[in-house]
Amino acid sequence: MPKQSQPDAALPLIRFGLGLMVIAGLYLGQDVLIPIALAVLLSFVLAPAADRLERWRLPPVPSVIATVIFAFSILGLVGLMVSNQVVSLAESLPKYQDNITQRFLSLQGGEGGVFERAAETFFAIREDIRKKPSAAEPDVAEPQGARGLQGDEPLTDQSRAPVLVEMLEESPSTFELLRDYVSPALIPLARLGLAVVLVIFFLLQREDLRDRLIRLMSRDRLDVTTRALNDAGDRIGRYLRTQLLINTCYGVPIAIGLAIIGLPGALLWGLLGMLLRFIPYVGPWLAASMPILLSLAVFDGWILPAAVVALFIVLESFTNMVMEPWLYGASTGLSPVAVLLAVIFWSSLWGGVGLLLAIPLTVCLVVAGRHLPQFEFFTILLGKEPALSATERFYQRLLAGDHEGAMQLAREHSGDGLMSVYDQVIIPALALAERDRHDGHLEPELEQSIIESASEIVDALGTQDSIAANGRAIEPHHQAFELMCLPSRDLADELTARMFAQVLKVQGIGAQHLSIKSLASEMVKRVGESEQPVVCVSALPPKALAHTRYLCKRLKQQFPKARVAVGVWNNPVYAARVAPRLNEAGADAVLANLAAGVKWARQRMNERVAVIDRNT
Repeated sequence: MPKQSQPDAALPLIRFGLGLMVIAGLYLGQDVLIPIALAVLLSFVLAPAADRLERWRLPPVPSVIATVIFAFSILGLVGLMVSNQVVSLAESLPKYQDNITQRFLSLQGGEGGVFERAAETFFAIREDIRKKPSAAEPDVAEPQGARGLQGDEPLTDQSRAPVLVEMLEESPSTFELLRDYVSPALIPLARLGLAVVLVIFFLLQREDLRDRLIRLMSRDRLDVTTRALNDAGDRIGRYLRTQLLINTCYGVPIAIGLAIIGLPGALLWGLLGMLLRFIPYVGPWLAASMPILLSLAVFDGWILPAAVVALFIVLESFTNMVMEPWLYGASTGLSPVAVLLAVIFWSSLWGGVGLLLAIPLTVCLVVAGRHLPQFEFFTILLGKEPALSATERFYQRLLAGDHEGAMQLAREHSGDGLMSVYDQVIIPALALAERDRHDGHLEPELEQSIIESASEIVDALGTQDSIAANGRAIEPHHQAFELMCLPSRDLADELTARMFAQVLKVQGIGAQHLSIKSLASEMVKRVGESEQPVVCVSALPPKALAHTRYLCKRLKQQFPKARVAVGVWNNPVYAARVAPRLNEAGADAVLANLAAGVKWARQRMNERVAVIDRNT
């Protein structure tokens, strides 16, 4: 095997280093990147409204300004409602002070709670250790200052009494107040203001920005980049609209239910529930925890707090199990694991804003991987589609020796009948095994294990119960017709011949298969037992062509009137390429799948029945 060149060997390290540099850039440049990301996200949401206003003959600039003003007015109104509710709740809390005190006392358990008693014990032990002198500590001469002024007279207890010193703190200056309270709020306000400005410019220049992005991504493949941008916009817009609808249907019942229960600030908790659910995983817990804790503090007894908990459980279960699967569908294209990883990654980089932007940003990466080959690994790692096809998963189970897993997978795909599971799963998996065997990647022992496991699965699927479950008759309709399924050269060919015979029997066509242990002469002799032989030679690509041509020639030489087909399964391109050579060897038809084989066999059976009817 040739060694990798030095640049190729270093390529994974280079990519890893570039990935670390990108992550570091995202973290260090968050002051600039967060407003840009927020502006892009808001542009996806507001662009349809601006387009609608422009279609109503409103110029672009007024359309954008009106859209932005309306959107941020709604956000400001929601913020004002939340702040008013917070103030109202804060003013009402003193009324529940006695109840809160009683609740904490009841939780402590009278004489002190578990944690309080444990803390008292710990501090008592620490004081005892401090008071006891160490055994190894040397005696120290009593300092002179410990005695009185007159000779050896000791100090009195009164003279030893500690002096109380009161520390007066200087009141903070105006500058310190601004530094401590106003300065931390300036950064998010500056980011928000920059995002608003960027949204306006992005909406005004959206066509120009789209063209520049297409030019940057791929000038030669305008179709690919256009589809990628449209796909990303559709998915993000659909996700945000769907999330807004779901959150509204969640927040409104929360507010109504809490108001009926009597919890203070019901409108606040409904609004927070609607807003916090935009944050995956963490948001619903935050939305539920605050009103639940408040209910424990303000209500007497446990019935009303239990009602609050039940309200959140019922609404959260209904939202997760009914509304989200119904409305989401494939709106994002992200797997559940990808959503969790996205939340962890973006929140680690950008904090709370990263939680809000996690899903839209990850959707953009997955869409880019779906349309651009250089980003395909994002789709493989984060996409909702299975990473392996059913054929590859079945073959992987066989390689791993997981017979039960392979059997379960085959049964999952057998709902459409034997022909479907054989054509779409098992035969393609055997073709992969044949390819690996001829390439030298498959040990003989492993190959034997794969064939044996696949053979057991085929036998299980082809039993009387499996055939009856498909609603087909087991016995052929016409006893006078029987198709002979011959293997070309190895065990995989024999197994595919057996599968074809099973499928024919399910379809009501008489068939039997021969073992690979039979010599070519024995197969020819067995075919000769029929008056008008109909034969199908099963040949799984890629290396059975020579032996198949030899077998076809012998059959045609012995039985010129025999109808011979060759099943080159699971490879239509290869079947079309080798068809002329097989036809020269005597094959009447070249079949690329079992469905074509059943059609050909039924035609031969109808011909035989027509001949018998004419003779009778």
